[in-house]
Amino acid sequence: MHRSTSGVRRACAVGTTIALIGLTTGLGMVTATAAYADDSTPAVSAPADPNAQTNTDPTTPVTPETPTTPAADASGTEEPGAEPTTPVSTVPAPSTDPGASTTTDKTDSAGKQAPTTSSTATDSAVSPKAAVASDAKIVGDAKVGSTLRVDAPELSGTYEYAWSTDGGQTVASISSSYPVTTADLGKQISVLVTDGNGNTATAKSDVVTEDVAYDTKTTADAPRTIEVTAGDTLDETFAVSTGSGDVTYAIGYTDPDSSDPTDPDDQPESYLPYDTVFDAATATLRGEVTAASTFDFTVVASNGTSTATQYVEVVVDPGAAVGVMASATDTSAQDAFDGVHPTNSWIIEPNGAITTISFPADLDAEPIITDGGQPTVQQGGSLWVDGSPVDEFGNSTVDFDDDGNFPMATVTSDHADDQIAWDDDSFSTKVTFPHASTHVLTVAEDGLSVSFPVTVNPTVVTAPVAAVTPTTAKGQLAYTGSDATGALPWALAMLAAGAGLVGLRALRRRTQR
Repeated sequence: MHRSTSGVRRACAVGTTIALIGLTTGLGMVTATAAYADDSTPAVSAPADPNAQTNTDPTTPVTPETPTTPAADASGTEEPGAEPTTPVSTVPAPSTDPGASTTTDKTDSAGKQAPTTSSTATDSAVSPKAAVASDAKIVGDAKVGSTLRVDAPELSGTYEYAWSTDGGQTVASISSSYPVTTADLGKQISVLVTDGNGNTATAKSDVVTEDVAYDTKTTADAPRTIEVTAGDTLDETFAVSTGSGDVTYAIGYTDPDSSDPTDPDDQPESYLPYDTVFDAATATLRGEVTAASTFDFTVVASNGTSTATQYVEVVVDPGAAVGVMASATDTSAQDAFDGVHPTNSWIIEPNGAITTISFPADLDAEPIITDGGQPTVQQGGSLWVDGSPVDEFGNSTVDFDDDGNFPMATVTSDHADDQIAWDDDSFSTKVTFPHASTHVLTVAEDGLSVSFPVTVNPTVVTAPVAAVTPTTAKGQLAYTGSDATGALPWALAMLAAGAGLVGLRALRRRTQR
C-alpha cells in the first residue's frame, strides 16, 4: 500500500491553498468583511497543525507557509516524513458590534453580481412604540353637586388622570371621577387620561350649570305658608336660592288634575289672593288683601335646564268684626232654582244698605242685581234668614267650633206673632209672617246685630211693592271692597247650600274675577 510522506502532504496543502485563492479571485468572489470597532476580533481558523501560522489580520491575504523541506516534484510525489499544512480560514471573525451587518456578492443568472446585506445581530433594545392619542368620554351631567366620571375605552393598564377647568389649575389624580362644585360654575371641565404605555385620551364636558332650587323643600301637603289678616299688604318674594343663568318665574296649579287650563276662569293666576299681582321678573307677590280665605298655588322657577316648584298657601284671616251681614230669600231650598219658581234674595250689610238680586225661573236667564230694595213677601209667606259677624271687608269672623258645629245667628222680629224656627233643609232660620204690615227683623251674634224692614203684603188686596229700578251693576258694597256683582255668587251659594256666610266670601270674590 502506498503511503504519502509528510513532505508530500505539506506540498498538497500548499497547493490546495493557492488553488482556492486563485479560484475565488478569478470568479470575482470577495470575502465579506464585518464591521468592527477599533479592537477587532482575530479571525477564527479551522483546526490545523500546531506548527501552522495564523494570520491575525483578516484583511491581509493568507500566505502559505514556506516549506522547510524541498517541495515535491511536479509529479506530486510527497517527500517522505513531510506534514501537510492546514490553510487558514478566510471567513472573517464575527463582529462584536451588535449593529453590524455582512455584505456579500451574489451572481445572478446573467452572471452579474448583486450585493446583498444581511443583519448579523439583533439590536439589544427594542425601539419604543409611538404613543397614540384617542378620545375619552365624560359620563354625568355637568352640574354643580354632581360627580363626573371618565371612560377611556382605547387605553389599558394603569391610568393617570389630569382634571382641569377653563383657566383653572390642572390637578393630577388617580381617580376617574370628579366632583363638580360651585367653583366650576360656567366653566368646561377637561380631563387627560394617560396609560402605562404613554397613550392618552382626552374629553371635555359641557359648560357647568347649576339647577334652580329653593332653600326649603315644599309639597302640596307641606307648603310654604304665609298668614296675614285682611287689610294687610302682601310683599312676598319667591326667588330660588340657587341656580345659574337667567331664571324665570310663573304661577302654577297646586293640583293640576282638578284644574282646567282651557277655562279662562280657571287659570293659575285665579288662585292668587284677590287684589294681588305677581311680578314674574322679581318673583314677588304684592297687593292689599281684603278677602279672607285660603289661597293655594305654586311658583315655578326655570333656567332653561332645570325647574323648581315651590308650593304656597296664603291664609288671609278676617279682621275684627264690625257688624253683622244678613241675607234673606223668599224661596225654600227645595224650590229655589228648580226652573219653575223665580227667586228673590236680599243682602243686608252691617250699615243697613240692601242689595236686591232677582233670579228668573229660567235658569238660563241672567239675574238682575240692583242697589236698594227691601225684602217683600205676601201675607202668610216666609223668608229664610241668615247672618254672620263680619269685618270691615265683609269677611265672616266666625268659624266652626272644636266639635265641628257652626255658631248660628239669632233672628228676632218686632212682631211677636211672627213664626220663627230653624230650618235644617236650608241651614237657616225660617220666618213666617201671619199679618200684613211692615216688620223689622234683627239678626244678632257675638254682641253685634243688624236690623232691616220687611214688607208683608196682604193676600186680599194687592199692595204696591216699593219700586226698585234695575240698573247695571256698579258701585261698591259697603265693607266688601267689591262691585255689587260680587253678591251674586255669595247669594247663590247661600240659596243652594244653605251654609250661611262661612266660606262663601271666597266664592263670591273668585266668581267676581
